[in-house]
This record gives sequence, C-alpha cells and structure tokens, in this order.
Amino acid sequence: MSLKYILSALVASQAVFAAPDCGDTKIKTQSDADAINTCETIKGDITIDKSYSGDLRIDGVEKITGGLVCSGGQNVSSISASLLTSIGKGFDLEGLTTLTLLDFAQLDSVGSINFEALPKLQSLTFGGDGVTKAGDVIIANTGLVDLNGISLKTVGIFSIQNNRDLKTININNLQNASDLISFSGNFDTLEIDLPNLGTGTNMTFQNISSISLPSLEKLTGQLGFWGTKFETFSAPNLTQTGDLIFKDNSKLSNISMPVLKTVDGGFTIARDDKLSTISLPMLQRVNGAIDFSGTFNKLALGALKDVEGSFNMQSTRGNFSCDDLSKLKSDDVIKGNFKCDATTNNPTTSNGKSGTSSSTSSGSSSTSSGAAFMTGANVPVVGLAAIFGALAQLL
Repeated sequence: MSLKYILSALVASQAVFAAPDCGDTKIKTQSDADAINTCETIKGDITIDKSYSGDLRIDGVEKITGGLVCSGGQNVSSISASLLTSIGKGFDLEGLTTLTLLDFAQLDSVGSINFEALPKLQSLTFGGDGVTKAGDVIIANTGLVDLNGISLKTVGIFSIQNNRDLKTININNLQNASDLISFSGNFDTLEIDLPNLGTGTNMTFQNISSISLPSLEKLTGQLGFWGTKFETFSAPNLTQTGDLIFKDNSKLSNISMPVLKTVDGGFTIARDDKLSTISLPMLQRVNGAIDFSGTFNKLALGALKDVEGSFNMQSTRGNFSCDDLSKLKSDDVIKGNFKCDATTNNPTTSNGKSGTSSSTSSGSSSTSSGAAFMTGANVPVVGLAAIFGALAQLL
C-alpha cells in the first residue's frame, strides 16, 4: 500500500473521529459552540451552561429541533446565531441578568418563547420579518421597550408581565389567539395595537393607556379590563364574548360596542366613576349575571331578551327607570334575582362591595323610577366616534 494512500486514509479517519454528532449540546465555553459550527441541524437541545461568561456566537447552525435554553447564566452578555432560522421547541432564557443583546438575524420560527428576568435586554433582533411562527409567548421582567421582532399570525398564550420599560406593542399580523392574552405590570402608559386580531379566547388587561382592537369579532372566553388609564374603549366589530368586565378604570368615560349581541358569561361594570352612559343597543343575551354599579346616568339595553343570571343595577345619579327594568324581570327576561336603585348614595356590586371608588359602605337595593329607560326606538348612538380604547388584567 502506498504511503500516499495510507496518509489519505488516516486524514479521513481523523475527520470522521472529529466530526460532532450534532445532537444534544451543552455549551460552557465558546469552544463548545465552535465545535458544532459544521452542524446545519442540531437534533436535540442546545443548553447554555449557567457558568458561561461573555458573548456567545453560534455561527453555523441553521436549525435546532429541540430547544435553546439558558437558566441562571448571570454573566452571559450576548447571544447571536447568524444563520439560525428555527427552534423546534422552547427558546427559554431565564435569569440572564447582564444580557444586553439577542441577535438572531434569520430566526423565523420557534416552538415557544419564554423570557424571564432579563433586565438589561432592551430590544430583540429577530429575522427580516421577525418571528412569524410560535406557540406560547411569555415575556416577564425584562428591559424591553417594544416587541419589535415578534410578528405572529397566531399564538397560544401571549403573556406580557412586569416589563417596566415596555411602552408600545404593535403586532400587525396577529389574527388569532388560541389561549390567554394578558398584559399587566408593564409601563403605566403602555399602548397596545392589535389591528388585525379577529378571534381569540381570553384577553385581560391592566394599567395600560390605550388599546386598538378594530377587527375583534369574537372571544370564546373572558374580556376584562382593570385599572387602566384609557378614556375610551371601542370594539366596533365585537359581536360575542365570554365574561365581560370593566373595573376600577378611573379615566374611562366611553364604552362603544355597537354590535355586541351575546355575553356568554357575566357582565360587570364597577367603579368606573367617569362613565356616564352605558349604551349597548344590540345586546340581546347574557348567559350569566348583569352587575352594573357606579355613577352612570343613562342606560340603553333596549334589545335585551334574555339574562340567565341575576340583575344588579345601582347608580348614584341614574336618569333611567327601574320600573322599566323591573318589567324585564316580570316578563322573565331576567331569570335570577333582581335589584335596581337609580339614585343610591352607596351603589354596590352584587356581592356587596363598593360600586364607586368614593363609596365605602354597602347600600340596600330598592326599586325606584328615573326619567326614562332608553329602548331600541329612542336610544342615542353613544360612542360610535370613539377611537380605540384600552383595557386591564385579571385580579
């Protein structure tokens, strides 16, 4: 056998010996990352060890079938993967307290995103069009000022919590959410724009200053707003939702849902002290209870045909007739207990809690008459010109 042949065989055997297996990979140093640069696909997970320090570059990998994970890497300052297009499972980063940069210029698809306790991370660099495919997205306790780089059409859970610098969220492509959309504890004047979201499950919002939902048509679960800073809420195309809740929204003066027909649950309005008019001209059916308390003086429920639960209507200055509402009870439109007081000093919710932010004691409910209960024939169109509003989150 010639020396040339022997040398060639030896080189080939060494190359095979040195080739990475491209399976589950743990990265403790940059050398560990360099060792998989010839792998286009990692068939498993890449785990960044919590001992890693400094900048991390994953240069050759284009696809990870498993997850990209790091927990407790307090000295990881940046992570970049210039060719990576997809992560099959979770993109999970937790407790990377000095991380300032995520640079994934080609990333388009991930199984899920879970970012928590990344206080120095202010922005995301994801792909030309951003991440367009993901299951759940959970982002909490980061330094992000926006969510640019997330351009999903559909999402499961979309939970954005306690990101104190997050000022704007604009996800133009989002059309459907199959699980909870939730915002709370972010920058206190957070503005949310979801212009193409048409359907979803549960949506809850807290301490935001505006929200735009012009395309929303149907929710199968709860729509709830607590402690928001918006003045108007407009859902011009919403026809059906589950529980519907407006509580403790100190600036809310206008609710516009002109085509809402069905609430598949309870409908609560309480402690929204600047709300003077409640006009729901197309509302026909509430499958739970109606519980309205506050300082409103006009009420329009002229299309109401069925309330399966109880009915509590209390206001400090109502210019509506409890006699007309009582007729809905006698006609069996309202199936549950009935309470109405249009001019009580201490309006309360159905469970006896204060119905206004200034009221401190429970008042007994009585049946009284005001000037006029607005029917479908004479109800004014309230709030149709209202721009987009905002909402708030589960307690």
